[in-house]
Amino acid sequence: MRCPRCGTENPERKIVCRRCGARLRPTAPASSPVTQETEAELMWRLRWDLLRVAATFALSAAVAVALGLFVLR
Repeated sequence: MRCPRCGTENPERKIVCRRCGARLRPTAPASSPVTQETEAELMWRLRWDLLRVAATFALSAAVAVALGLFVLR
């Protein structure tokens, strides 16, 4: 791959030129999945995440209680 700035030939796997440091590959604009979601989809995802956090907390508390009872015997 030839550098567009200095003309140095670089291996295909390189991202920047080894001579001048110019970027060899064009950058793609990052698309944000949040901006593409509707409000209903965002609320559903938020509820699902909160449910997962609550379930993880409940499971952790149950394991802690079970271990506490086991150790106190």
